[in-house]
Amino acid sequence: MTLIHVVDPEIKSGLKQIENLREEIAERESEKSELDKLTHDFNIRHQQECGELIIQLLTLRKENLKEKAESNFEWKNAYDEAGKAFHDYQKIFDAAQKEAHQNLTDDEEIELKDLFRKASKCCHPDMVKDELEEEAGATFHELKSAYNQNDLNRVREIWESLDSEEVIDVSSTYGQDFKKINLEIVRLKSKLKMLKSDLKNLKDSPSFIQVIILDNWDEYFDEKKRKLKQEIQRTKAQA
Repeated sequence: MTLIHVVDPEIKSGLKQIENLREEIAERESEKSELDKLTHDFNIRHQQECGELIIQLLTLRKENLKEKAESNFEWKNAYDEAGKAFHDYQKIFDAAQKEAHQNLTDDEEIELKDLFRKASKCCHPDMVKDELEEEAGATFHELKSAYNQNDLNRVREIWESLDSEEVIDVSSTYGQDFKKINLEIVRLKSKLKMLKSDLKNLKDSPSFIQVIILDNWDEYFDEKKRKLKQEIQRTKAQA
């Protein structure tokens, strides 16, 4: 909520526009964080369910090609590519194994999302006084990290530590300086435009589309594991 103690209609309109832009930026960034988390959760689940099978399959392919490359130089490029694919995926798999990621119930997921939305508005750098911007940025970064890791307890702690009732007096920041108000409006509009573009690119990305069209993750991963096991058996038979 913002207090606007001015009489000049243009000044009042400009300050109100700043307030609205800040609100929309916070909303859009919360939306982006939620969509990023959806893809992140899918990727973590993918590593948990399929990672070891994929490592096994890539290892078999590399070993099969190694034997061919040793007897026929024409297979060397294929062997090098298989080796690179194995090492690249191993890095991804190892990183996922190290990441803390808690499993939540449906009710806990709902609470996590609700608390994140409320907390992110209170500590978003564009929603606090200028002197609190740096501190808010650090808290906002920690909040997003806890949110991505499903750390509900930490998100609760951050929410409880925030003064959600604090009133931001926009007029005290910009006063009657119409030029300063217009510059801030331009900055916020530019930031909002970039944020909308990022959101569109995210929603149009193949990785996000793959996740969003899935009706049942359990069925997807069961089928994925079944196909990987079949491919492993075929690869073994080719050795």
